[in-house]
Amino acid sequence: MNMALTPKAFTQDAMSTADVTQTHILDRAGLLALGPEWEELVENALEENAYYSRQYCTALLNHIEKRPLRAIAVWRDSNLIALWPFVSDRLHWGGLVSLNKAWTTDYTTTSIPLIDKRWVHEALCAVLDTMAATVTGGDVWLLPNISLDGAVNSSLKAEMSKRGVPSKTFDPFERAILTKRGTFDDHMKEHVSKKRRKDLRRNRKRLDDLGKVTWTAHESGPELDTAIDAFLKIEASGWKGDRGTALDCTDATRAFAKEAFGLTNGTSITRADVLRLDGNPVAINLTLITGNTGFTIKCAYDDAYKGQSVGLLLEEEMIRSVLEDDWIERLDSSAVSGHLITSFWNDTIEIGDILIDARTAAAPTRFRILSWMETIRRALRATAKDLVNRLRG
Repeated sequence: MNMALTPKAFTQDAMSTADVTQTHILDRAGLLALGPEWEELVENALEENAYYSRQYCTALLNHIEKRPLRAIAVWRDSNLIALWPFVSDRLHWGGLVSLNKAWTTDYTTTSIPLIDKRWVHEALCAVLDTMAATVTGGDVWLLPNISLDGAVNSSLKAEMSKRGVPSKTFDPFERAILTKRGTFDDHMKEHVSKKRRKDLRRNRKRLDDLGKVTWTAHESGPELDTAIDAFLKIEASGWKGDRGTALDCTDATRAFAKEAFGLTNGTSITRADVLRLDGNPVAINLTLITGNTGFTIKCAYDDAYKGQSVGLLLEEEMIRSVLEDDWIERLDSSAVSGHLITSFWNDTIEIGDILIDARTAAAPTRFRILSWMETIRRALRATAKDLVNRLRG
């Protein structure tokens, strides 16, 4: 069921433009029914998020996501100016309080909403009004993997401050990004250690000794589909295949990969960078692209050439391409804290989870209790994860 929320349903401040905006709570079918207005919002997003692009979300909903999904959709006249998918979790704190979570999956590394940069204030006011409304199933929200200093969160914090809406950040960390600046040679000297550069040169020579080494990038046509098929095969041949977590291990994840990364109506949001030896792929990196930002969602290399560090050799070629070519301004590594890529790239952004009590008259005591509950929950999960890792050896 898709529910339209009239402006009268909310308390608006003096600066609100509620007379020209309308908010809808979309269900799964309603989200999938959106048309070109979704792509237009992606193109005009204040902060880019390829994981909320139409093609990627559709693939997730068709093959991966089984939970009931809803989305806050804000319209200004005929323009879709905000879109934020979410799920409700009544068991997050053992059923004590219902929690809404901005949508993430095992294949999503940020939950930044799509906010139209042309109408930021109107969009965020409508979103916050809706987050505080009971129609969403709760007024407490968890926003996973938010770029804390990004344009969306900065604007969101400013509006929440005016409303007196409390928030707390959990588990902040630095995620590697690669920004297009300077030359490739300068980058390698400044950001990659001398020992690492020496290792790369030695491994490239060792690979060259085995045959002809080439690097290519594909964003369309049958070459992209061929590269995706090769990626699935390489990933499944390694440790992810052994653990059953490679995308090619199940029909559902395989279908998701082909729909998310491949061609849809002749276009795709994915770029595949491929390192080949005598024409055979030995390392592949898949990057989702929206606007001027790419998200390096998946990489795989052939274990037969692990000794030549083919994954890092491909990474070197990608760095060169970002800095010397004109296909992107910034790469988001989509990586966790402490990832190896941090020692190769030239910048970081701070990522964290944000807990919000969206009510404008939130009780301080309630939010302190909620924050304490979340702190305890995370500590218990960390302890359990550490125990599992120890048992695995």
